[in-house]
Amino acid sequence: MALLISHRTASALAAENSLEGINATKSCQADYVHMDVRLSRDGELVLMHDESVDRTTDGKGKVEDLDCTEIQALHVGNRPVPTLAEALILSRELELGVVIEMREEGLEALVAEAVPKEKSIITSSFHASLREIKHISDLKTGIIITSLPIKPVELALWAQADAIFPKRVNPRLFKEAHQMGLEVYPGVVNTAAQASWLLRLGADGLLTDNPCLIREALDQPVMATGRSNCEYYPCHHFEGQDCTHCFCPLYPCKDEELGRFVITKRGKRFWSCIDCKLVHLPNVAKYLSEHPESTTEELKALRE
Repeated sequence: MALLISHRTASALAAENSLEGINATKSCQADYVHMDVRLSRDGELVLMHDESVDRTTDGKGKVEDLDCTEIQALHVGNRPVPTLAEALILSRELELGVVIEMREEGLEALVAEAVPKEKSIITSSFHASLREIKHISDLKTGIIITSLPIKPVELALWAQADAIFPKRVNPRLFKEAHQMGLEVYPGVVNTAAQASWLLRLGADGLLTDNPCLIREALDQPVMATGRSNCEYYPCHHFEGQDCTHCFCPLYPCKDEELGRFVITKRGKRFWSCIDCKLVHLPNVAKYLSEHPESTTEELKALRE
């Protein structure tokens, strides 16, 4: 069963990075709660996404310039800004797992000391920090990627991470990540349709601002992609097609025999293989399932 993770403590339902948000997470029957942490001037980990407190509290100033007592004198929603310690206590009482995002470098030792190993995932856009976490602890980690780099799985493996938290995905990312034993948690997902789509692609869990909205989608059986129900992709329905590779793991192969670049009305250029029949041939699909690193040349040889 895929995990439901409330993003920034269910920020669509309560103030972000707040104790109220953690309670809202539980009321929506989510599995984990995500929160951002930064370091106060006197060395305390507090829940805060931005460099400053200006956007989310009734105060002003950079987090790094304020002592913890000064930060906790400010209010997020109707309550004081929580420390990580307070958030972890409440999460444990509610039996929620935690996803802790390090919003700055240098927090590794403090986070490793504060966060329990069980039901915890440490994430960051600073991949070197996650690599350091692995050197000093047994905590589960996940790299955050906000774009779609050429080799995201290699980035995760370099960081010695256990998971990838991508903002953008394609079907190949799920396939390659799972082959290397990595989990994939896309986000932020705020519609049931998008949630269902990502679950069909193989998401291990979803981050959402509104876990109550997404809970129902996660509780539904994942609909397998077949020739009669491919509602998200212009299925070709070729003779003998079983949709084993409706989302081709070779995309974009850029093999001019199999596809071509097209220009949209808005002027965007992208690779289209809508006319390609290769990976839908039963013998080719079977071979590709058994040999996922196959090249287009290998597969084309099978059709002859």
